[in-house]
Amino acid sequence: MSSGLSLSQQPSTERSPEGGTGDRDHKWTDRYKHRSDGSGSDDGEDMASLKPRSVVIVVAGSRHLQTLLTAWAAGAAMAAVLLLRRLDGEATGLFYLYYQPLVPLAAMVWAWASLVAVFEARSVQYGVCFSARDQQWLLPARALYHLASIVSAAVATSAAAFVWFCFSGEPVLAGWQPLIIYLMLPGLLLLPLDINYKEVRGFFAATLGRVATPVREVTWADFLLADFLTSLAKPLSDGERAVCHLLTGPVMDPSPRVCSGSSWLVPAAWAAPFAWRFCQCLRVYRDTGAIPQLWNALKYATAFPVIVLSAAKASVSPADWLSTYRPMWMAACAVNSCFSYFWDVERDWEISWFTNTRGERSACGLPRPAFKGDLLFGPGVYYWLLGSNAVLRLAWLHKLVPRLRRSHAAVLGFALLEVYRRTQWAPVRIEVELRKLQATRPELGRLVPATGARASGEGGLPQHLGAGGKASGLPTLRLGGIAATDPSELRPLRPVSP
Repeated sequence: MSSGLSLSQQPSTERSPEGGTGDRDHKWTDRYKHRSDGSGSDDGEDMASLKPRSVVIVVAGSRHLQTLLTAWAAGAAMAAVLLLRRLDGEATGLFYLYYQPLVPLAAMVWAWASLVAVFEARSVQYGVCFSARDQQWLLPARALYHLASIVSAAVATSAAAFVWFCFSGEPVLAGWQPLIIYLMLPGLLLLPLDINYKEVRGFFAATLGRVATPVREVTWADFLLADFLTSLAKPLSDGERAVCHLLTGPVMDPSPRVCSGSSWLVPAAWAAPFAWRFCQCLRVYRDTGAIPQLWNALKYATAFPVIVLSAAKASVSPADWLSTYRPMWMAACAVNSCFSYFWDVERDWEISWFTNTRGERSACGLPRPAFKGDLLFGPGVYYWLLGSNAVLRLAWLHKLVPRLRRSHAAVLGFALLEVYRRTQWAPVRIEVELRKLQATRPELGRLVPATGARASGEGGLPQHLGAGGKASGLPTLRLGGIAATDPSELRPLRPVSP
């Protein structure tokens, strides 16, 4: 059986030579059929209602196409970087204007695929955090890597073509490249054809729509996507500026007056992800009455002064900025960073450090972090997270160095570091959520494997499953190679408390 999303009465736990579960080639075609065509399993109305009408997923039947796409993306990116050094300053600025926002977006897809690969390797049932209806859309790591290679190949090819045409003195052809890629990426998401995970793409688009209109009950998928978007806030604001130039034109000679830094649209795009999480926290508080959600909302609200003061720099004189606005901006950044770091450690990761007043103390007098429950990773990983997260939360300090602040490459590098910070934040946050479910839903069994546990035939399965992962009379949902019971049995407590 494939390690993709599949429903069966008796799940297979036979592992392939590559370490995956089931079909060695992971071929995805006609994975689901609607019950009305007579080919679906008779699992009852509840299970039938969870099945998509049709999913004709066209993935690389073997890993060769994915390898080819990845190699092509790497080669195109290298060619773009090498040629970029030979362009004049104006063309280089246009390159970063249009392509700088796209690189962190592609990197985030790779990051999520890597996280899922870690979960699969350790038999972590991360899908249990999601609602029963959302679980069916969780792709395995191989499928996510394939999507990441498609996005990366498209962006890198467009970037290389843009640089090449600029270098060859073909500004008209160069100007078409950003237009094509900015139309292509939304098209890949909204393409109505039954190829490349149509219904999964629809689920992502629907989740993105719910995040952008945070007036409904907040699901785990809503919360997680919104938190990831906060780490892409700067690329999103840069993307707004790029789209503004593309719409107002000309592409190769944009007018700074129309899409200047003083436009309110740039800070609005930057603030949008934080505003969405702010509203989500208020909605969860309304649904549950949980006071910590108000503090969480306040944490996201501390980002607004930073954004407003950053936008004010384009409208005030240099003297006023240095004497008045920059000190206020630095204070706002410090408050936001400290509050966010405290929340990362004490609430999202549930590591008692600042509040561990009775625990052991280190040689310098600081309290030692107190970890809760069985750890998914070794203690050294968590100490690394504590240190690296603190450093990355202070990445805004690079703006105090003029050379770094004016460097396009440095700005892109720090945007990618934020993607990395979010990537290492996520597995521990998911571990904490699984531990909560493990405590409140004992029938699910052990959801957080012991430290260093590797995927095995029965690793990470709920305790009430029999040998080989079989459960009498219960269909099994395969989540990226990990077997779980009927989705109706895995629904988290609602409403969620992100």
